[in-house]
Amino acid sequence: MKINVNLQSLNNWGTGICLFGNKLIEHFNHNTNYELYGCFNFVRGVKSNNLNRFRFPVKYSIIPSKLVYSRVINSYLPFYYHNMMGNKGDINLFFTYKIPRVRYKGITICTIHDLIPLKVSQENRQIEIDYRNDITYAINHSNYLITVSEASKKDIISEFNYPENKITVIPNGVDFNFFNKALDETELSRIRAKYKLPKKFILYFGNIRKHKNVDSLIRAYSLLSKEVRNEVSLVITQGNEELFQLVKELNLENQVCFTTFIDDADLPCIYKLALVMVFISLYEGFGLPIIEAMAAGTPVITSNISSMPEIAGKAAILVSPLQLKEISEALEKVIQNPEIRIKMIGLGYENAKKYSWKHSGEKLAALCAELLN
Repeated sequence: MKINVNLQSLNNWGTGICLFGNKLIEHFNHNTNYELYGCFNFVRGVKSNNLNRFRFPVKYSIIPSKLVYSRVINSYLPFYYHNMMGNKGDINLFFTYKIPRVRYKGITICTIHDLIPLKVSQENRQIEIDYRNDITYAINHSNYLITVSEASKKDIISEFNYPENKITVIPNGVDFNFFNKALDETELSRIRAKYKLPKKFILYFGNIRKHKNVDSLIRAYSLLSKEVRNEVSLVITQGNEELFQLVKELNLENQVCFTTFIDDADLPCIYKLALVMVFISLYEGFGLPIIEAMAAGTPVITSNISSMPEIAGKAAILVSPLQLKEISEALEKVIQNPEIRIKMIGLGYENAKKYSWKHSGEKLAALCAELLN
């Protein structure tokens, strides 16, 4: 079986889409019945040695980087893709909703991780328009869809009236051994010093886009008693002027810390050092930090809407993401009760173990085989 894999989204390290594609392909290729062809599209400065990160033999084609952003590339790209993908392969596999607008031979599978631009108000209306156009095209020109949660599946079916039997949930996984590895005090102290972390802290890990609702977390934290806030800080990974100003207005400059960019290798330590990880987004397709924190042995407070209850299971405290008092009470409950934290850690371990990249990769391979049969 020949499968064409669009590697564009797999080259954007640091994103959930990139992680999803790379991990699935890594485990997917354990089945030797498949021959994978890779190609890049619109990737600045791609070099062939970048392919070494893939743990499978790739037969690849690369659009020369000098041409990628030229004025004529849009004219020639459809023909390029037609020659590269359209004439070979039983399946064309995309780990993103952005697919080149050409005709493909074989079965086309597209991945839609979430509908964030449609579900969350955008500052730039054009973002929503472009997203809807791209995703509508992908849906209309794909034979089958993949998404990462039952919540996202329901959203896609509802928003686009898409047939339920043509969409499969393949969830994100977590590298349990990586996040749960033993860490000695020397390593923990090194990471604490590297990021200037306080002795005790509440953690938010993720980006700071509007739907992440970080401002509500800061406001909820401000409702904690001064005694609790003096003992337990709030650590936010990334910041912007709006959040800095909010912290200043609430007189929390000495209690809220913003870190520099977190290296992936340091994540297990960051999670383990935290008393609790709070993830109260207004919408998520999945919510990867939930299971990462659980795998690391950190209690989680998350939203009771969208995909988050599904992913967290019974292992987290669920809150209404805009109810500040409810969030604050959940924080105090976890901070002040060691026995509750211990129980949540145990439940979190068990929940995180349900999400395996190996299982998801095998599910993708099984889907491809089923579609061809």
